[in-house]
Amino acid sequence: MAPSDLFATFMDAVPLTGSAFRAYLRRRFRDYHLDLTLEMMQVLHYLWGHDGVSQQEIARAANRDKATMTAMLDNLVRRDLVERRADLHDRRTNRVVLTPKGQALEQQVKPLVAEMFGVAGQGVAPDQLRTCLDVLTKITKNLTPPEK
Repeated sequence: MAPSDLFATFMDAVPLTGSAFRAYLRRRFRDYHLDLTLEMMQVLHYLWGHDGVSQQEIARAANRDKATMTAMLDNLVRRDLVERRADLHDRRTNRVVLTPKGQALEQQVKPLVAEMFGVAGQGVAPDQLRTCLDVLTKITKNLTPPEK
């Protein structure tokens, strides 16, 4: 296989892997009657470690634009998992705070994510993961314009 074909096959596999992760979690969430998407879970996961951060910080951490993050947080508010609070020092900024229900959800979700990583990692050595991470990091760096 030519290097360009191998590269194209590799890059095609990346979103397929992401889709497999999403489908696996969707099934497990459904099994446990959790009304969440992978994207919502990523936001909650960030908040479990950084409760009370700004909406902008969550968007940066989740690699989402402002409009997408606003809609996602609206969904999480409707589910009573988070609430928005005005920043005491800057009223233009919203702080996103977990509700008790959002905090409690951590105990249900984290084991499912750990289970998924265990299933996904069967037969994959840690050095293989490090190599893949190094390759993806290098590709990202190669494709990202230098900052001015």
